[in-house]
Amino acid sequence: MNREFLHKITILGCLFLLITSSSGTDNGFQTPEQYAQIVQEHFANEEWEAGKELLEEGLQKYPNVSDLEWLMGKYWFHEKNYDQSRYHLVKAIDDNYNNVNAKHLLVDVEDITENYSSAICYVNELLEVNPYWRGLWRRKIELYRKQNNDVEADRLLKRINQIYPNDTILRKDYIYSMEVGYQQMKKGGNRKEAIEKLTELIKVSPQNEEYYLDIINLHLQEGNREAALGWSSNGLAAIPGSGALIVKRASILSELARYPEALVFIREQMRRNNSPAIRRMYNDLLMEAARAEKQRDPYVLYGMAYEGGNKNKEALDYLLNTSVTRGYTDDALFYIREAKKQYGNNDKGILYKEYMLYRQMNEDDLAYSTLKKMYEMYPDDYDITLAMSAQHMKKAEKLMELGLYAEALPHVLFVSQKHIDNDMNGAAWEKALSCYINMKRYNEALATLDTITLHFPDYENGTLKRAFILDKMDKTEEALQLYLSAIEQSDEDMRIFYVIGYEELAVPYIKKCMEAGATKKAYEESVKLISLNPSSDLGLRYAINSAGLLGKYDEFEKYTAQGINYYPEEPFYQAKRATVLERDKRYEASLEFLKPILNKYPSNKEIIGAFSQSSEYRALQLTKAKEPEKALAVLDTALLYDSQNKSLKYAKGVVYEANRQADSAYYYQKFYEPSIMEYRSFQRHLSGLRSMMLKNEIALTYLRARYGEEDIITSVATAEYTRKGQKNSYTERLNYAGRSGSASDSMEAEEQTPGGVGIQVQGEWTHHFSPKWSLTANAAFATKYFPDITADVALRHYLKNDWEIGAHVGYRRVAAYTKRYEWNDEFFAGGTGDNGYLFTGWNESKTNLLTVGGELAKTIEVVRLNTKIDMHFFNSNFYYNAQIGAKYFPASDGKTNINAMASIGSAPETAVLDYALPGSFSHTNTMVGLGGQYMVSPNITIGLMGTWNTYYNQTNTVRGTSPSNQIESISTRYKNLYNIYAQVYISF
Repeated sequence: MNREFLHKITILGCLFLLITSSSGTDNGFQTPEQYAQIVQEHFANEEWEAGKELLEEGLQKYPNVSDLEWLMGKYWFHEKNYDQSRYHLVKAIDDNYNNVNAKHLLVDVEDITENYSSAICYVNELLEVNPYWRGLWRRKIELYRKQNNDVEADRLLKRINQIYPNDTILRKDYIYSMEVGYQQMKKGGNRKEAIEKLTELIKVSPQNEEYYLDIINLHLQEGNREAALGWSSNGLAAIPGSGALIVKRASILSELARYPEALVFIREQMRRNNSPAIRRMYNDLLMEAARAEKQRDPYVLYGMAYEGGNKNKEALDYLLNTSVTRGYTDDALFYIREAKKQYGNNDKGILYKEYMLYRQMNEDDLAYSTLKKMYEMYPDDYDITLAMSAQHMKKAEKLMELGLYAEALPHVLFVSQKHIDNDMNGAAWEKALSCYINMKRYNEALATLDTITLHFPDYENGTLKRAFILDKMDKTEEALQLYLSAIEQSDEDMRIFYVIGYEELAVPYIKKCMEAGATKKAYEESVKLISLNPSSDLGLRYAINSAGLLGKYDEFEKYTAQGINYYPEEPFYQAKRATVLERDKRYEASLEFLKPILNKYPSNKEIIGAFSQSSEYRALQLTKAKEPEKALAVLDTALLYDSQNKSLKYAKGVVYEANRQADSAYYYQKFYEPSIMEYRSFQRHLSGLRSMMLKNEIALTYLRARYGEEDIITSVATAEYTRKGQKNSYTERLNYAGRSGSASDSMEAEEQTPGGVGIQVQGEWTHHFSPKWSLTANAAFATKYFPDITADVALRHYLKNDWEIGAHVGYRRVAAYTKRYEWNDEFFAGGTGDNGYLFTGWNESKTNLLTVGGELAKTIEVVRLNTKIDMHFFNSNFYYNAQIGAKYFPASDGKTNINAMASIGSAPETAVLDYALPGSFSHTNTMVGLGGQYMVSPNITIGLMGTWNTYYNQTNTVRGTSPSNQIESISTRYKNLYNIYAQVYISF
């Protein structure tokens, strides 16, 4: 006994351990994304081992999932096991080539392990995805430098600096690279190359004083003092008042013993910079000049001789050359005038010295006038033509800076046609191209570009410029095709630049197509752009929007997913993802998707708009499902973020209307702003809501019936009062019927009921348990014609998508009348009469009628269809009546309608019994009807209905010539009965 007990305990313990162990190892994760999310949280909290344990479990379930492999590589990278890290990261890319995170980490792994070529390859793959990532370009340059490939690094740095001229970081890198280069050249003794590098560096950074000082020193080391003086002038032009450059230039002039020139120079500079150091140098130079004067300057001696009357060529030439060289402007102008007197006004040498003097004086207009005169006299002189070309280029640059391209064009054309200097000629052609483009003379621009590419085959910007011009000529498609051809033929680096250029043209062109309504063309161009640059943000946006307009929903979803892949945090793509879910009518899923994004970006208009739209669709979906409370909760949440959204408010009004809360429905729906075409219909709808808001209603109905073969009128009048509430409605109804006829023997045999008055009093209650269920119950008592007792209960269920089903049961105690005949004792056989029986009155019998039935209805926009079947149990027999009906609501007030109906059965429809109209059982009864109602105002609605009933009629008679010869007979026939219902409803 104890052994069995221990055995059971052991089994239960094993089961317990098995259950607990299995539950402990099951983390409840169903997808790789859930594993990835939790692992990243562990890593972020520095819980690396816990993350790794969970990651190994995920990889066992989902091997070769890219994000899980990436995270494992990230773990080993943290542990500095770079071989394991590389192994998992490569597997991550094998599974998903576009795994950007894995490629970024692989760049770090290969960089740390000094596999720089591999690192550069991964950087190139990342640049294919996002060519605008400047950080990647800098990383690639850094890797080239680590690889000791400074040539390629410098080339790439220069090219990318041209692409992004306004990027301050790239500019600093470029300047630093050139600075390091010239410093290395200077240390290595390569002064000429250092000078060339410094010249290029000064073009990029003309405000750096140190560069001017270095290039001056290098020229001095080369023994080229004139070049050093030239650079000192250039430096002071760029940095006016620079103390170091002032001292440097004065020192060089002093070394050349050009003291007067140095003194004049310092006096002029002291106007801008009167520092103590410069004043001291000025005083020192004065002392040196005084000492030199003691040595009898030849210029002074020649001057004294010239003034003394010895005006020979030797003295004049020396004085003129020296005054010009030393910058003695007043003396130089005097000696030029003297030379013109001796040699004439057209001497080339004298005119050239005058031109150089005006240049030194910065008298550009006088210099140009003198140079122009020389050029007209000596058009074939190389130096004059070169100088003339330089002057034209200078004028052109100034005019172009002022935007006067038409005025600048003749100057650059002059230079381009002379072919004096190759560099100057190329610059002139490029400026001519710029002028033509800015003047919108695109044909001449294309011709100029052809000339440039013909004479300068290495011109790198030809494709970019040609595409730009074609785009300006509204030949964007041709420009884009030009880029495509260039992309196909270019190397890896140039391809990226051409793709950038392609996108810069394609995006405005796509936008133009969209604005012009050429949606299909815009879509095609967007797809081309994305094929070249899959990460193009604007390209993806246009592709998504145009695909949506064209109904290309699969492509819409595809590019939305692509956008989320590249820009997972971008609200635009999140909103479009919600649109994809909406198209599949997954409104609830759309809201669940958007909620965390909305919490993150609570003020983003795109996310708010998408959330509002999904909320509206979801609310209307819930309304059709008869769940208005949930619908209102959805809309209230949306309105917290988008409180001024009128569409949401209108949708809230629609929900309230469906829930029979007319006052709230009216309040919210009035925010809607209808168009001109909608205005009357919308106002009509608001009137209908105002009518629904009224809690009291009086209804007056008059029924007038007439037989088809006889002029016999039957009428029923009804008055009722209804008190309406959201949950309960109560109705009191009074029916009145009057009948012609009597009990005398003169009564026609066709009459079936005695004459008189009948009154019926009825009460009715309708209760809505919920938006899905309602119950209606009524009871009535009558004196005559109407059923003595009437009781009905109807249960109705409201289904999704505007379907309704109902079931009802009813009881009626109805009266039946037969004629009573008696023998006339005064009748003599053989007389003139042939019938001795007289009609003496009516026999009345009471019968119980039990009714059970069902109903099905469907509302399709403005049409309501319904079918109903009643099953009657009467005198132990079963009878039926089937009805169909349709209501069309042409107006939007909810009351105005056109109603058509028909029925057939072995019993009349219930209304015939309720209104005390004639009918019969066991034979076919039919009815057709047509009518309608019209809301005159929110307080008054009128109605008119006509029906045509065909029913089986039988009448009993007794005839005979003696009491023993009684002959009873029943006459049968089908009769037509035409009914008119007039209705007036008064609400208040």
